[in-house]
Amino acid sequence: MGKGNIIKTIVAVGLTGILLFVSINVFETHATDLSRLSNLLNTPEAENRVAYEEIFKKDVVDIHVEITEEDWQSILAEPMEEEYKSVTITVDGITLEDVGFRTKGNSSLKSVARSDSERYSFKININKYIKDQYLLDLDEFVVNNNFSDPSYLREYLSYEAFREIGVDVPLTTFANVYINGELYGFYLMVESIDDSFLKRNFDDDSGSLYKADQGSSLQYVEGSNYDTLELKSGKDKTKTDLKNFIKVLNEMPAGEKGNIESVLDVDSALKYFAVNTVLGSYDSYHGNKSHNYYLYGQDGKFTVIPWDYNMSIAGFGGGDLTTIPIDEPVLRENIENFPLINNLLAVEEYKERYYEYIKELLDYLENFEENVTGLVDKIRPYVEADPTKFYTMEQFEASITYSETDEDVTTNPTQNQRMQLGEEMQRQMLENMPEGYENLDRQDRIQGAPEGFENVDRQNRRQEMSREFMDGDRPGMPQGDMGGDMRGGPNGGGMGMMGNATSILNFVRDRVENIKQQLAGELPTIGNTTMNDMRDGNRDNNEKVN
Repeated sequence: MGKGNIIKTIVAVGLTGILLFVSINVFETHATDLSRLSNLLNTPEAENRVAYEEIFKKDVVDIHVEITEEDWQSILAEPMEEEYKSVTITVDGITLEDVGFRTKGNSSLKSVARSDSERYSFKININKYIKDQYLLDLDEFVVNNNFSDPSYLREYLSYEAFREIGVDVPLTTFANVYINGELYGFYLMVESIDDSFLKRNFDDDSGSLYKADQGSSLQYVEGSNYDTLELKSGKDKTKTDLKNFIKVLNEMPAGEKGNIESVLDVDSALKYFAVNTVLGSYDSYHGNKSHNYYLYGQDGKFTVIPWDYNMSIAGFGGGDLTTIPIDEPVLRENIENFPLINNLLAVEEYKERYYEYIKELLDYLENFEENVTGLVDKIRPYVEADPTKFYTMEQFEASITYSETDEDVTTNPTQNQRMQLGEEMQRQMLENMPEGYENLDRQDRIQGAPEGFENVDRQNRRQEMSREFMDGDRPGMPQGDMGGDMRGGPNGGGMGMMGNATSILNFVRDRVENIKQQLAGELPTIGNTTMNDMRDGNRDNNEKVN
C-alpha cells in the first residue's frame, strides 16, 4: 500500500471515529428529547429526512398541547382575534417547544364564538417562533373541529376522492387533541397549504400562493387588485401573474381554448370541478361565496388546490342538491358569474375530460358504503369519548347509516320552524337597530342601519340572510332544540346549531344515480319540473335580484 493510500485510510478511520463518537453522544444526550432529534434530522439541509407522511398514515394520532393558563383563557375570551400563543406540542411522541397556536376559521369560527361551545379549530405553526423548526419536515398543520358535520367524515372522504383521481391535496388523519393533559376533542388533522405542502407536491415553494376568500369568482375587473385573493407566499406583490391569468381566463373565445393553457393547469381545474360536482361541495368556488381554494402559480401558470370540505357530501342538505346539472354545477347561481367553470366547460375537449373524471369518481364510489363502514368502525369509540362533540351519538349514527327515507335522519328544521327562526332573526336584528329606527322610512333605515346594512336594499339583504342561514353562518340564531337534540355532547360541547345530519350514504347513492342518468342523456324530473326548468327558474330569480 502506497504512502498516500495509508494516509487516506488513517484519515477515513479518524473521521469515522469522530462521527461515531458524535452520533453516540447525540443519541445519548437527547434520547429522551425527541424534539431535538427531530430538528437534527429535519433541517432543510439534512438528507434522508424522516417524512411526516408517516404520521398521517396512522388511524388516530394523539396531539398534546401545553399552554399557560393565562394564554389559554385569552384564546377562549377573544377567539376571533386569532392571536398566536407560544405552546409546547407533542405529536405522536415527538415534542416541540415554542410552537405557534391559535384559533382558525371563518363562518365556522364566528358561529362557535357566538355559541355556548369552545370547540374551536386550531392552526399549529411549527416554525412561527423558531425559524428552522419542523415536525419532522412539516412546517404547519391544522386540527379541524368537524363543524356542521355529525359524521366526522365529510372532509376526510372528500380529500380521499381527490386523491383517487390524482389531485395533490392535503394529507389528513384523525386526532385526539389534549389541552394541558385533558382530552379536548376528536378532530381531523390536516396538512396546511404551506411551504411543506408545496415542496411535497411541486418540489418547489418559491412560486406565488394565493388563498381565495369570499368573493373570489375570478371575474375580470379592470384595475382591480383582487383583494379577496390573498398572497400567502411568493414575491409577486403586484399580483402581475394572477391578474394576467384572470384576464386570459375571461378573454377565452366562446367554446375555444384561447391562451388558457399558458396560464392554467387545466386538468387541476377540471378535477376540482368533478369532485365538487359529484360530492355536492358548494362551500367552494361553485357556491355563492366563491372561496375555499388556493391558486399556486409557477412561472405564470396556476394550479387549483382544493381546501376546506366539512360542508361537502350533504353538508347543504339533500333534496335538489342531488339533481344539480353536471354541465352547470353551481348552487342557485348564474353560471356566467363563474368564468372558471363556464369558460372551461364550454370547450368540448375539456368537458369530455371533465366527464371522464366524473366517471372515475362514480367507479370509486361503488364501494363508498363499504369504505364508510370501515372508517366508522375505527372512529366510533373516539366519537363516543369526544367530550366536546357538537352532536349526539344518535345524530352521528344517522349521518353514516343508509336509510330508505331521509326523514328520520335530518336535523334540519321543518318549514314552520324555519319561519319561526326567520321571525326570530328579524326580531333580534330590529332590537339591535339604532334608537328611532322603526319610525324611519326604508331608505333612511338603510342609511341609519348598523355596519353591514349600508348600500343594500331590502331584497338583497333578505337574500344575504338566506345565504347566511344556508351556509351555517347564522347571526343571532336562538339556541336550543330544533328538529332534534342539538345540544351535543357533555361539558357544554353542543352549540344548539342547525346542523345537517342527512345520511352521507343516502346523498351519495342519490347523487351517483342522478349523474348516471345525466350521462346517459336521461333528464330526471322532480314532480312536473325538469332540472332544466329548475335551473332556468333559479337563474331568472337571481337575475331579478341582481
